[in-house]
Amino acid sequence: MPFIDILIFAVIAVFLIFRLRSILGNRDGFEKPKKTVQTESSADNIINFKGKTPVAESAPLNGSGLKELRKLDASFKDEEFLSGAKAAFPLILNAYSESDLGSLRRYVGFDLYEEFSNAVHQRDAAGEHLKIDIETVNDVQLLDAEISDGIATVTVKYDTIQSRILTDASDTVIEEDSISSEQIEDIWIFERDIRSTDPNWRLVETGTAEPE
Repeated sequence: MPFIDILIFAVIAVFLIFRLRSILGNRDGFEKPKKTVQTESSADNIINFKGKTPVAESAPLNGSGLKELRKLDASFKDEEFLSGAKAAFPLILNAYSESDLGSLRRYVGFDLYEEFSNAVHQRDAAGEHLKIDIETVNDVQLLDAEISDGIATVTVKYDTIQSRILTDASDTVIEEDSISSEQIEDIWIFERDIRSTDPNWRLVETGTAEPE
């Protein structure tokens, strides 16, 4: 899939291993967003948008909404971005659940990597194992965008059916921190400096929303 060569994602949420159920169950390290996400009307495993050119420094670099992002960054294409975001979703979740910090480093920024790394080390030290199975991807959609001083953020919602099983050192399922074939709506926010020639988007925040 060509778009898997496009996105380096990075996550900024508070990722505590003791809260898998509330986000990816309770203790896999993702946390709910601290504010409601508003919808706009309307091997290196990197997703790489080729041929991107930086936005001219003289252009206005502040705005709100996907329409404004398209205007400020002509290289931003909805379908292209969504294809890459959809491909990156299982890569990031699997890297986290498998304690693959090397791969996570390619997808996430420094701050979020530290959060992930701490959660992974705590889980491994406790002898626990996390398995995430994305059974069905019902929908992936763009919700909103913001541009501030040339830094663009795009909010994406993933509607999926997932199983997330956490086991202890004796391979016993920790029931209160595990889910089976449940609908989950993940909210992920990606970031990129549109003035840069670097085409990569970084995941900077994650959370969940209640399914409608």
